Amino acid sequence: MYRVFCDFDGTITQRDTIVFLTERLGGGTQFREEIFQAITSGRLSVFEAIARELATITASWDAAADLLRREVPVDPTFEPFVSWCRSEGHPVEVVSSGMEPVVRMFVGHLGIPVHAHPVEFHEEGWIYRRDPERDKVAVLQRAPRDATVVFVGDGTSDVPALPWADRLFAKDYLADHCRRHSIPFTEFDNFDDVRDRIR
Repeated sequence: MYRVFCDFDGTITQRDTIVFLTERLGGGTQFREEIFQAITSGRLSVFEAIARELATITASWDAAADLLRREVPVDPTFEPFVSWCRSEGHPVEVVSSGMEPVVRMFVGHLGIPVHAHPVEFHEEGWIYRRDPERDKVAVLQRAPRDATVVFVGDGTSDVPALPWADRLFAKDYLADHCRRHSIPFTEFDNFDDVRDRIR
């Protein structure tokens, strides 16, 4: 049996929702690039960066949700992957450093566990509330060791979780990070690739 933990932004979705909202409704593209540089240089943690990004967004939740639904697609192979995992007895959970309302809006209908963080929507700027119990590391540390732990991710927020994964699927920034640090991983494009390699 496998226990599968999937990142959300850029992994299940084809665009990172926080980056998208920051660029479209918040601080803008240059601001977001500065934040990314601060993360990769170690000047900001991922959680500090998300809080700063979301603080620049003053749109209502309804307006943001409508924009996300229209312009951020979900990987069409994810839902069939979840169905396949269920049929094979492999539990699937979503682990995200992002916003719980956004994650549930996209995947809540699948009935799988979601670990993401609260956010308050204010016209003066959104307030991100990190819950340490929902961090990827905390969730993976609590995972029963009765199965092979599979982690599927793409970005900077996934790096701390790597030591707790028995098998890693990575793309984009996370794949580059693994190459730089000689961390074993399997590259993937979509969840059909993950399914085929697990099978």
